[in-house]
Amino acid sequence: MRSCVRSTAGWSSWPDTARMGGEEQVYLSVVRQDIVKYDMMVKSLIQEIRELDGSQAELDDVGSLVRSRIAQLREQIEELKRLAQEEDNEDERHQLAEEAARSEKMLQDDHQAFRNALLVAQLTINQRSKDELLAKRPVEGEGEGEGEGEGEGSGSVRQRERRTRELLLRDSSRLSDDLLTVTRLIQDNVQKSRQTVDTLVEGSQNLTSTHEELKTMGSVISQARKILNKYGRRENTDKLLIFLGLVFFFASCLVVVRNRFIF
Repeated sequence: MRSCVRSTAGWSSWPDTARMGGEEQVYLSVVRQDIVKYDMMVKSLIQEIRELDGSQAELDDVGSLVRSRIAQLREQIEELKRLAQEEDNEDERHQLAEEAARSEKMLQDDHQAFRNALLVAQLTINQRSKDELLAKRPVEGEGEGEGEGEGEGSGSVRQRERRTRELLLRDSSRLSDDLLTVTRLIQDNVQKSRQTVDTLVEGSQNLTSTHEELKTMGSVISQARKILNKYGRRENTDKLLIFLGLVFFFASCLVVVRNRFIF
């Protein structure tokens, strides 16, 4: 593996193989620890969002902190991928690549859990605000009756009603935005599912094509085997004929020699 940490001031300028290997292992260990640390932070903050019982501002603060931790986690995973690409040893490079893939999957799960928790918390806060507004309306009605009894003008009543309507409209608009967010999330999940199905179909087609090619190659190999067996049998027949021809030739020579010496 190539060096991942620059030499600091005061170190020797000549190369030291043992020291460089130690630096690489230490740096890799630091990257792994940072991945685990940021993942635990993200999971803890997501649980805090799920248990949050505060205002919209508090939810925004926690959400911003989660996004920051997710960005830091993504940076460490990218660094692990880089280390895997620069690794010279084949086994270690494959192991680091698998570890980076698992970390990437973990990051995706954390991001999805964060979005779900944020959506649920947002809906909870909106519903709580709506309930509080609905609970205040009877109290405001009683206050209006007392104000009329005490001689208050109708202008303040209309002003309170207008404020109430504005709050209700604002909450309705926020709920509509939340529904649109849920719809976009569903559309994203459907799109991902469609892409996964397309990938599976393409993989199935590739497997079918490969199977057909293997069947064709199998038939060609079978025909070649039959041809080789045929030529093998012909070779044995030729050897037998040559042997018989030689036997006949030597027998003829012996007969000729015998007849010449006898007569």
